Amino acid sequence: MKKILGKIAKIALVLVGIFLLFLLLFVFVTFMNWPWWIGMFILLGVLSLVFLFLFLHKIWLRRKEQRFVDQIIEQDNARLKAMDETERQHSKALQQQWKEAIDTLRRSHLRKYGNPLYVLPWYMVIGESGSGKTTAIKAANLSSPFATMAQTSGISGTKNCDWWFFEQAIILDTAGRYAIPVDEGRDKEEWRKFLNLLTKYRKKEPLNGLIVTIPADKLLRSDATTLEEDGKAIRRRIDELMLALGTKFPVYILVTKCDLIQGMTQFCDNLPEDALSQAMGLVNHDFSNDAMTFLAQAIDTIAENLRDLRLLLLEKGQRPVDPGLLLFPEEFENVRDGLKAFVQGAFQENPYQETPLLRGLYFSSGRQEGTPYSHFLNTLGLIDEKEVLPGTNKGLFLHDLFAKILPRDRGLFAPTQRAIEWSRLTRNLGLVAWVTFVIALCGLLSFSFAKNLRIIREASQEFSKSPVLKGEVVSDIVTLDRFRQAILAMEAQNKDWWLPRFGLTESQTVEIQLKKKFAVQFKKTFLSPLDKRFINELAGLSAQSPPEILGPHLALLVRRINLLHARLKGAEIQALLAMPDPPYEPLIGASGKKVLPEIEKKLAGLYLYYLLWTQDTPSLNKELTTLQEWLGHLVKLEGANLKWLIPWTNAQQSITPVTIQDYWKGSREVRDAVSIDPAYTQQGKRFIHSFIKEINSALPDPGPPLIARQRNEFETWYNKQYLAKWKSFCLNFPSGSKTLSGKQEWQRVASKVAKQKGPFNALLDRLPTELEGFYDLETTPPWVKLLSRFQAVKEQAKRLESLKEKSALAKVTTKGRKLITRMERALTRAGKGKSVEEEIAAAKAYLNYQKSLSLLADVTVSRKMAFQQVAKV
Repeated sequence: MKKILGKIAKIALVLVGIFLLFLLLFVFVTFMNWPWWIGMFILLGVLSLVFLFLFLHKIWLRRKEQRFVDQIIEQDNARLKAMDETERQHSKALQQQWKEAIDTLRRSHLRKYGNPLYVLPWYMVIGESGSGKTTAIKAANLSSPFATMAQTSGISGTKNCDWWFFEQAIILDTAGRYAIPVDEGRDKEEWRKFLNLLTKYRKKEPLNGLIVTIPADKLLRSDATTLEEDGKAIRRRIDELMLALGTKFPVYILVTKCDLIQGMTQFCDNLPEDALSQAMGLVNHDFSNDAMTFLAQAIDTIAENLRDLRLLLLEKGQRPVDPGLLLFPEEFENVRDGLKAFVQGAFQENPYQETPLLRGLYFSSGRQEGTPYSHFLNTLGLIDEKEVLPGTNKGLFLHDLFAKILPRDRGLFAPTQRAIEWSRLTRNLGLVAWVTFVIALCGLLSFSFAKNLRIIREASQEFSKSPVLKGEVVSDIVTLDRFRQAILAMEAQNKDWWLPRFGLTESQTVEIQLKKKFAVQFKKTFLSPLDKRFINELAGLSAQSPPEILGPHLALLVRRINLLHARLKGAEIQALLAMPDPPYEPLIGASGKKVLPEIEKKLAGLYLYYLLWTQDTPSLNKELTTLQEWLGHLVKLEGANLKWLIPWTNAQQSITPVTIQDYWKGSREVRDAVSIDPAYTQQGKRFIHSFIKEINSALPDPGPPLIARQRNEFETWYNKQYLAKWKSFCLNFPSGSKTLSGKQEWQRVASKVAKQKGPFNALLDRLPTELEGFYDLETTPPWVKLLSRFQAVKEQAKRLESLKEKSALAKVTTKGRKLITRMERALTRAGKGKSVEEEIAAAKAYLNYQKSLSLLADVTVSRKMAFQQVAKV
């Protein structure tokens, strides 16, 4: 039940995930205002990425499983250094043997038949040490095309791996410790290195078959548990081979040392020589994976044939019959139990490993020595009667096995089921990923094409006819601005392209061409005629021209020059927009007509985008040079000055004047009421200084020195005018009471005065800001100094009020002394020659004044309260 619920939960989770993916895709496509079909192709693109990820993940898992396969012949130096001398020699010896063998193959005559490594099949022989592997190979008496062959004694055993090069096959004779490890760690690592070398040199056809040797005496004498464990060890080596090579190859069990089965030698002495070259065994013709059934069939078949041969030999016998000949068929059947245990361990099916193919079972003898073992004699208690073999090197039943049977099975190797499944899965995943990717790519290409086509069609409708300029400034500005807006809309569509274009950039090409056309048309048919008229006007200006005319003309020159400077240095649209706009009224309103702000704003945008989109850099340089020449000419006129900055500043909409009405807020109008022009406010002052910097940036060589004299004269004159304006404003400030009309307005002002928020308080609060920078001048007038001292007294009064104890200063505590020191520093400028006590007295007087004013708050409410206060006086 839990499994079913788990599966249901997984399916539900997957379905919820798919639904959320579709929902997210739908919201995204809707938000981007794309057609619905592009969402399907985006989904296919996502799926292709998922399949690609699974494909790569499978490959990564495969590589992870075969990580020891990827360690090729070159051993890591650090790893070699970490080995002791014995292990290092083993590793180097194994590599050297392989290298020498491969070099021998590559230099051989087999090159005539193709790649020498693949002309002959390769077979590997594994088995425990002393099982007779090398002896069996030598005793097979196979012919070799090479003058020399690997020479290894069948008595001493194989050290690492011997190579046997025969005409029919190449035999790899491995060390016994590879099959049944003696030192588990070292021998297993050496076995993996051996597999690495095998996969390196034989990638396409790694191994054509595996021969597993087991001695007959071990089958007869060892218990079933030992034999099964040996079989499992062999199974592990077979699995490692299949996993590393990715192929399933035929496995042959070769029972060696069969001469140690009682009667084998006598039986074979009665056989003809050509019969001894044949193979003694049985082939698994059905390729059945049921190894135990095949084993039983093989033993039964061979035993039955041996019994038949025994009858034939006895019938044809011409000499006394040796008792061993009579016993051999029955003694042979005694290997059944041992083989059964061994095959059980090596070939038993299980769900975790792929079952190797037991292709054949064969029996042989390469050297006749030792003492045969007899179950019959052991049962009769005649075990002491031992027979010792003479020690001959006659190969029994080996030649045809290596020369005919094994080469005939060369093509039986095949990919393992695991390799097939992995290959099929990765191939299918790769194909699905590729197909979905191609479909998604086609869809995205279609989308890119459709969007290009739509943008171009919209542009074609907008620009079906080239914009025609009529020579009327306002209508031409409107026409050009519509042209600009259409290009900007096209640019926005081209930028709003989240998906790749895949090389379809035709809409961008059209956009570039339209921008170029706009710049050419703006310059040739609109700006150039206006510039000619503007230059004619500049030629008529002089130092005596009204400042109201000089200001806008010079400002237009200055700011256009600075825009040109910035664009030629590579400034983009955001930087150009951040710069102040030139006043275009002198350019388009020369006839005396007032230009609407909207039209002037449109022209400002047109000029900026002309600078941005034009590709005619020489024309921009020429325009810059011409404008700078005229600016230099105007500032060098005889009698020229900078007083025109005053009306130019006053004309700025962003700078407001200061009026008495701002403070008194009465409803009555007063004729000739004093006010402060925008140029004489702190905001106007900052504007003037900033604009002088703009002039310095725009001037031709030598730059600022051209107007140094004019600037100094203007600043001296301007400072005097500034102070005079504010003095006059202050002197006439009380006349603002004339604006008050009626009881309510007088009561309102009176209540504010009592709360220190009246008109005079507001003016006194503003004056320090407006007169900033005039306190330290040598010519600072007394009234400004008095104002400075008044501000110092106010600050001191605040400090006095903040003291919690009235006697703090009188006691001259540490805190009081520090306060006096701070006040002395603060009042140094405003109260030169004044003692601290005098300043404190002034602060106290100011506090008393504030207190007295606060008492008037109730008086302003009603006449009764006012009468009572007067009566007290």
